[in-house]
Amino acid sequence: MAAVYPLRSSALLNAFWIPLAFQEAALLAIAVPSKLLELAPNGYTAALAVLASAAAFVSMLAPPFAGMLSDSLRRRGGGRKTIIIAGAALDVVSLVLAAHASTTISFGCFFLLATIGANASITAYQALLPDTVPRELWGAVSGMRGAANLLGTVIGLTIAGTTNATVTFDATAIFVGLGALTVYGIRMPRYVESETPSEERARIRDWHDFIVTFVARLFVGFGLSLLMTYVLYFFHDVLHVQSASGSTGLVAGFALVGAILSSLFLGKLSDRFVRKGVVALSGVPMALAAIGFGLFPNERAIYFFAIFFGLGYGGIFSAAWALAIDSIPKLRDVARDLGIWGLASNIPAVIAPALGGWILERYGSTLFAYQLLFFAAGLSFIAGSLVVLAVHGPARGSSKIVLQGGALDGGEQR
Repeated sequence: MAAVYPLRSSALLNAFWIPLAFQEAALLAIAVPSKLLELAPNGYTAALAVLASAAAFVSMLAPPFAGMLSDSLRRRGGGRKTIIIAGAALDVVSLVLAAHASTTISFGCFFLLATIGANASITAYQALLPDTVPRELWGAVSGMRGAANLLGTVIGLTIAGTTNATVTFDATAIFVGLGALTVYGIRMPRYVESETPSEERARIRDWHDFIVTFVARLFVGFGLSLLMTYVLYFFHDVLHVQSASGSTGLVAGFALVGAILSSLFLGKLSDRFVRKGVVALSGVPMALAAIGFGLFPNERAIYFFAIFFGLGYGGIFSAAWALAIDSIPKLRDVARDLGIWGLASNIPAVIAPALGGWILERYGSTLFAYQLLFFAAGLSFIAGSLVVLAVHGPARGSSKIVLQGGALDGGEQR
């Protein structure tokens, strides 16, 4: 029987990604740099480099442990929702405290606590997709995930680009708190580890594919970290726009409109064709756009390249995510392994801001310095596309799971 997963269930499953993406986009790209301009006007570049690297470092610690705890609770008949809600609660409280911090140190500490909470919540939440969705629909549902992420990013950048940092942090806290409640509407299949078919489906690929996708993600994450961390300062230092926050949000909005559409299309496409090919092609427009940012540093050209960048960015959010789940050796440890895979985003987020900060300190806030950053990002995207082609790919098979209203036949678990 063909696998089925209703659209309503898919939308509910991915709803919490909207506020989580809101937080990631609004804070690191705009609100945090803006807040540091207020708290450290004479050393904002160095302060951002330190804080961004520290946030990425703590992000490496939380996911594997939260994932192991989530998998353990799941196997013992519990649920992942406990971890999701607990992490969201820590996130919300810390965001409110960070919004009203008056010193760089206190702001940094509260921001790091919020980062820990968000990462713990994300680690458990992302495992719900392979828990509930038939394998041959992972790409399509991941496309919905990508669209939700990108929608949250657009909203987050819009809010951050039109308000001050304090309002952005408070709005993020409210949005995350409300979004976390949606997970209670997700109906979970009952976990039965003893069934032979489940064990067969759990053994998806060997560690080769996992390592390859991990390395490819390292390169892509490095490029994204360089762009997201310093793009606001590019508008401020090189283009000298009146509102760097507003311009950052506008350019990102151009990119994300195209990305939302390409995410849905490329996610479904990756279910029908070789997924690694779709992922590899997604990196090409991202690389060309990043290099174009450096070669043509004017606002009109940047808007064009932003749209072009978004076409590939949508594929990274959908097809690449489905490929990551494909590569996991055993689904019983899916949250743990996805937490480990997430390190491929967090490790570059430690290195890239530090390298970018060093370049800006070495060459000053000049066009040449930012060109080096953008060219490095473009080369990283190209490297990621080449590496992912080494994935062997999962054996094709057909799942006989049919989901009605989001629950597996045979019972559900809240």
